[in-house]
Amino acid sequence: MLSLILSALISMQTVQTAAPQHRVEKVRDNIYCVFGPGGNVGLIVDNDYVVLIDGQYERSLPALLEAVKTISDKPIKYLINTHHHGDHVDANRALASQVEGIIAHTNVRSRMIKDQLNRTPDRQGGLPDILVGEADTKKLGMVTIVVGPTDVHIAHFGPAHTDADAAVGIPSARVIHMGDMLFLGRLPFIDVESGGNFDGLAQVIGSMLSWLPDDSLVIPGHGPICDKKELARHHSFLLAVQQHVRKNPKMSPKELADSFDKKPWEDKEPSPQFVTWETLFQAASGQGSGRVKS
Repeated sequence: MLSLILSALISMQTVQTAAPQHRVEKVRDNIYCVFGPGGNVGLIVDNDYVVLIDGQYERSLPALLEAVKTISDKPIKYLINTHHHGDHVDANRALASQVEGIIAHTNVRSRMIKDQLNRTPDRQGGLPDILVGEADTKKLGMVTIVVGPTDVHIAHFGPAHTDADAAVGIPSARVIHMGDMLFLGRLPFIDVESGGNFDGLAQVIGSMLSWLPDDSLVIPGHGPICDKKELARHHSFLLAVQQHVRKNPKMSPKELADSFDKKPWEDKEPSPQFVTWETLFQAASGQGSGRVKS
């Protein structure tokens, strides 16, 4: 009996070890999403090459590239960064030699330079070299690349999740990758220390809703692919938080969190080690960094 149990445990361990680290889902037309460690990766496929939107962690890059190869074995021409956080750009350094250009907002480059100051030379590099927008992040900016017959717009609309977010829109497919301007299944993170702004995020998403086609599909930075209705619901959540803050200007973040009606938003899961209701209200009320401090 003991030998049978041990054999079963070994078999289970083998299955778990062999389980794929990444999952690929077709979004629409030639657009795919790769789920795995870190942020969601977008994939735009052409006959001659592919374009990658974010690259997750360097340690998981081999598995990510294997997942990409299940869709296309063509080379990666461009890497687009939606913002500077490590779960989206850590693989940049390893990908830099494989691509013709790395596209991101101007401040993604400056923030990555700052983040790499204390690294050894072999751990530096992978900086964006095709830049969107200006250092003044209140100024709108956009770069368009043409992938075969497909126009791809990389656009910055102002401070939101950080001060250097870029949304990646593919109008012909009615698909947009929003990076971490959209979290689904968890509370959103507004990185105040990187210039993020709660009111700015609500404004940017509200603006997007005014011009996105009704049948648009949205790739969030984290969570499942969704439609415009789900994006509108997320916007309603942001407005509810914003309204609660404005109605109670003298409350602390904890008081705001405790008195907020969470019942309609049970799908917005807090993360005890990352973003809690209290830290969300820190960001929304301008009273903290927006995340749990380690």
